Amino acid sequence: MAYMHIGKDFTPPDVPGKVTGRIKYAEDYTREGMVYARLLTSPIPHARVLDIDASAALAMDGVIGILTADDVYPDGEPQSTGLKILTNEPTLVGEPILALAAVDEKTAESAIAQISVTFERLPFVLDPLDSLQPGGADAYNGGNTFVFRQGFA
Repeated sequence: MAYMHIGKDFTPPDVPGKVTGRIKYAEDYTREGMVYARLLTSPIPHARVLDIDASAALAMDGVIGILTADDVYPDGEPQSTGLKILTNEPTLVGEPILALAAVDEKTAESAIAQISVTFERLPFVLDPLDSLQPGGADAYNGGNTFVFRQGFA
């Protein structure tokens, strides 16, 4: 019973709706008062955020606000090696720096382009063996061990 589709021609029942565009996906649904968010992500593999100037974006009609790592982690970012919701020290290209909320997608896209972030570039690792050399860049500044809970299990 576990292998009832292996070796057989099987077409999932939702394929015709997907290829014809009749099926709705999550982004096809809207509700009154819905808010749209966009993330501003790091273009740099390892950096420290020195300044965020969102004044032009916040002055735009339809922009509700922004959220930064300082808002999410008021006591400082956790020292885990996993991805954080937002960060002031991205360790890879594409890591989220801030989130912006607006009344529609077009406004969110336009506003996110108006935000200026000043970065301090930090050393990054291309070859893990280089990080083992004295003075080499660390792949994980906080260590490479994730501690979920301290103490006995």
